Amino acid sequence: GGLVNIFDKVPFSQLIIFIALSFASRNPEIPRQIRFNMQQAILIDIALIFPSVLGGVANNLPRFIVEPSTNFVFFCFAAAVGYSVVSNLSGKVPDQIPLISRTADEQIGPM
Repeated sequence: GGLVNIFDKVPFSQLIIFIALSFASRNPEIPRQIRFNMQQAILIDIALIFPSVLGGVANNLPRFIVEPSTNFVFFCFAAAVGYSVVSNLSGKVPDQIPLISRTADEQIGPM
């Protein structure tokens, strides 16, 4: 689509959006639940950096180790996103993702 093309053509667009979300999640004028979700998305994005770095370093590992590992990372990511979507649609704060939710809560503060 058009938005994806713009996103791909703008240099450093991922970094720009990452920084924009980071600053916006600290804006007290935005409702707390939205700020919490933005911060949680940032932290999930950061958490996904580690498996990709390890995957690049572990190029020579046997396939029987790499495939289950990448599947595990994908299923954890899908579960976190699915849980967040279902929680938000039901009007609840998705605050049960281990480590990520607690850190997001600490980052945005009480207000």
